[in-house]
Amino acid sequence: MPPRSPTDFAAFLASADISQAAFARLTGVTPRQVNNWARGRATAPLWAVILAVLLQDHSPEALTIAVEEAQQDVAAAEPKPG
Repeated sequence: MPPRSPTDFAAFLASADISQAAFARLTGVTPRQVNNWARGRATAPLWAVILAVLLQDHSPEALTIAVEEAQQDVAAAEPKPG
């Protein structure tokens, strides 16, 4: 769900107890971009909003592990050449 107002993204980060800088490191975007999303100067992409919401209930480490496991499952399901 996209934020309802420009401050929703910032509220999601605050509720998850994650700083803008930490969110930037976790996602590989610049801290400036995260700050622009949090201040409503730019619209946060849906993936960022979803991640901020998920971080309210799960630690960054737990989500990283889940993503890595999903990537391994996808790789294992891909057909092998030859």
